[in-house]
Amino acid sequence: MHANRDLITGYLKDKLNFKGFITAGIDMVMVPNNYIEFINDLKYFVKNKFILMDRIDDAVSRILRVKFTMGLFENPIADFSKVNEPHRDIAREAVRKSLVLLKNGKQGSEPVLPLPKRASKVLVAGSHADNLGYQCGGWTIGWQGFSGNANATAIVYLMGGHRH
Repeated sequence: MHANRDLITGYLKDKLNFKGFITAGIDMVMVPNNYIEFINDLKYFVKNKFILMDRIDDAVSRILRVKFTMGLFENPIADFSKVNEPHRDIAREAVRKSLVLLKNGKQGSEPVLPLPKRASKVLVAGSHADNLGYQCGGWTIGWQGFSGNANATAIVYLMGGHRH
């Protein structure tokens, strides 16, 4: 998907006039451990016209626009006083509405969803089933997220809807 120029540039940026930046495009690359190598490679690709300077200008203007709009230059530190229960409820609702079952039955003619109301049990399996860190993913606490349940505060997790 990240390499689909028609969808990302043609549809999202041109047709829908999306002004934000896209991490899949890749408008913004976040490689904190290899940034020197990345900079050197990028200079090489621009110098040899594999990547046009117009592309760099477009990405930078999108990134800066979003950062200015968010006030990140005036207030670069997160305001944790805004982390409250109503905001957590909104975040939880967003998660509930965005969960996706990746496989819908063995055959297309044998759908799994919606689950029948008479279903008394649902199997939640796999190494990530009871691991909040893996469920939350990168940028949850640090740039690569975390593993396990120790850093989880007030998180509702998939297995049983329990709170940690």
